[in-house]
Amino acid sequence: MSSHFKGFASIMLVTALLAGMILCAGCSDTQNSGTPADNGSLAGFDEFVTEKMTEYEVPGAVIGIIEDNEAVYLKGFGVRELGKPETVDPDTRFQIASVSKFVTGTAIGTLVDEGKLDWDTPVVNYLPDFALKDEYAGKHATIRDLLAHRSGLGPYDGDLLGRLGYSDSDILYRLRFLTPAASFREKYLYSNAGYFIAGEAAAEVDNRSWEELTDARILIPLGMTRSGADHDTMYLDENHVAGHQGSGDELRVMALEEAGFPAAGQVVSTGRDMTQWLRMMLNEGSIDGKEILKPGTIQQIYAASLVAGPSGPLSDPNGAVGLGCDSYNFLGERIIEKNGALDGVRSIVILIPDKNVGLVVIANKQLTVFPEAVRDEFLERYVGSSRIDLQAREKANQQGWYSLIKTAERPADAGPASIDALKIAGTYTSELYGTMILEEGPDTTDMAVGIGPNQYPATLTHWTDDTWYLTFPNPDDSPGFLTFITSSNGQVTGFSSPEFGPFSRTTV
Repeated sequence: MSSHFKGFASIMLVTALLAGMILCAGCSDTQNSGTPADNGSLAGFDEFVTEKMTEYEVPGAVIGIIEDNEAVYLKGFGVRELGKPETVDPDTRFQIASVSKFVTGTAIGTLVDEGKLDWDTPVVNYLPDFALKDEYAGKHATIRDLLAHRSGLGPYDGDLLGRLGYSDSDILYRLRFLTPAASFREKYLYSNAGYFIAGEAAAEVDNRSWEELTDARILIPLGMTRSGADHDTMYLDENHVAGHQGSGDELRVMALEEAGFPAAGQVVSTGRDMTQWLRMMLNEGSIDGKEILKPGTIQQIYAASLVAGPSGPLSDPNGAVGLGCDSYNFLGERIIEKNGALDGVRSIVILIPDKNVGLVVIANKQLTVFPEAVRDEFLERYVGSSRIDLQAREKANQQGWYSLIKTAERPADAGPASIDALKIAGTYTSELYGTMILEEGPDTTDMAVGIGPNQYPATLTHWTDDTWYLTFPNPDDSPGFLTFITSSNGQVTGFSSPEFGPFSRTTV
């Protein structure tokens, strides 16, 4: 995928198509609900949303706003899939991506309330066979450490494991071979693997899967009837979105991916259902007279467990991470936030506890700052004007996001390989990832790769000398470099990789 536009005409065509779909599918849908958009804090809000959807080429989105325990705004905009007429409504299913972490925090909170586990008891007490490469961290890491991203596990490290076809128990075992990126409790490092471990601990003490306990403890009690912790919930009927990615004439429909680590990103929900969850969170754990979580547990989830650094639209230097969420100050008001992204979708939830208001935005496009643009507008309407052009900042952030996905360029002075592709072909293994099979491709510069039990596909391209570049069809899977190693007699014995670690050759 490329971030550049191929022509002004194609931009105008796609923009016009999106604008037409968004405008005709917005507020007229009879399933949309909430107060009229021309009242109070929401005057002109519909127009703002449709303008930003067009600007960021977002095919479809759903937005909900809670005020004083009531959904005052709940609307779908645009289409479920580009090129098809079906519109988004408040009951359209989306993946909520890493907003799932916030839901996971609340599901675990119900176990804390019952005394089945504790935020600050070492995880090994619940999972006796659990271990990490940092032995001290493995023995002392708590649920709080894992949910607050302070275990030492590196950003997104190990995510690939969840796509390779291993069982949950196999993944939990293999995580002990993951090299830490920092010392235990040294600093904030975003880790999906940490949430997987916490989810497995919760599943163990509740004697059922993370999916089952999340459904039973959070989604069902809240009446979130179209939501589910299982990925297959997405496809129970036709009212669900497709994923999208790209810009201009490269804007395309793409398959929605399954989260590699379920507790970190697998929840499926709708705008209407998420407003139920927001109501509970803003009402100190209760909804319609029913207590889901104790007020003290809600405060523990919100509490700053670690200073993470600049956060929020005004880059609060003391932004902090809680148990599934982040927090920062905006014009003196404490904001609780969690955003998410999977291939083809973006999401965000915002809570302002002292004002008893909240926001959910879910969009069917990845690599877009649209949710943050809506967040900024929401904060300025409900807290106050920042006297800064926050939308201009988001527009600049969008260009920065695009720069992250530029394809690496092979060095102009790349040297020839001293080992030909035929000699590299074979089976390699590592303690962390298991088996990687390399097969000679149609030419000498590319090889086909399969990893793990399900032979997850990748492509290996010659880069320079005896270093090759490993890439995946899914842009959320980070690429890496493999440098092949030979013995004194010229036999290939394995490869080293800063991204994937060492692999040893097992068969030719």
